[in-house]
Amino acid sequence: MSQKSGQRHKPQPAAEPITVSPRWLAIALGITLLLAALCGYGALCLLFYQGQWQLLYHPSRAISDTPLRHGVPFDNFKFAVDEVGRPTLNGWYIPAAPSARYSAATVLYLHDARGSLSDCTPALLTLHAIGINVLAFDYRGFGFSSGAHPTERTATADSIASFTYLTDLRHIPARSLIVFGDGVGATFAAHLATQFAPAGIILEDPNQSARQIYLADARARMLPLWLLQNEKLDPTADLAAAHVPRLFLDVQGNSTRTRALFNASSYPKQYFDLRNSPGSAFSATLRRFFDDVLR
Repeated sequence: MSQKSGQRHKPQPAAEPITVSPRWLAIALGITLLLAALCGYGALCLLFYQGQWQLLYHPSRAISDTPLRHGVPFDNFKFAVDEVGRPTLNGWYIPAAPSARYSAATVLYLHDARGSLSDCTPALLTLHAIGINVLAFDYRGFGFSSGAHPTERTATADSIASFTYLTDLRHIPARSLIVFGDGVGATFAAHLATQFAPAGIILEDPNQSARQIYLADARARMLPLWLLQNEKLDPTADLAAAHVPRLFLDVQGNSTRTRALFNASSYPKQYFDLRNSPGSAFSATLRRFFDDVLR
């Protein structure tokens, strides 16, 4: 047996166990938590960007009331065709009696951000009783109008489409048209005033701006609104630029907001606080305004 083969192998020393520094573990855990927080914050930003309209609009598809249920005939129709020729908007046209006081004029009624045309029926009946033609419609995303959900961009386009429908298809001159905006409809009415110069506009309980609404939500205050906000709903600039007569009505809304927009608006303008007034005062105020602008 050779000397080499007779040697015994010496046991190798055991490998030292791998240890992880507690400091490294803390750093890794901190990075993981930071990435998770950034992902969660990014997801929150994306959800807000895509769904911010839900803080502003509360549409309904239900039509549970119509003028006909109150004995007032009206024309239910579709208009504003899309690129493939399909009508997108559902509207009501309530004609005044031929002998009515303002039978040669028409009110374009732009409703609030809640419900549908059904919820406007009392206001439309009041206008009809005054003796003026009325056109009201649902924005896309409301009632029987098409569209997945409303946005400021589509509702503005819908308001323009309704105005041009009256002037181009029903051949009603702009000087015989009064735009009535309730709540969020006041923003669209102010925009129409700058684009088409109707006989006058009425703004009942104008909406707060989108930013004011967002900041009332604690979740939205955590987000970079300057980057994510794509809804404005602020008629201030349009009211300053337009020069058609306008009537501000404070009926049951935010009087501070109504007064602020009135102060920022150019002339001619009128303001009436009707919060504690009977319904007859509302109708009388409208008649005086109609008499002023429809001469």
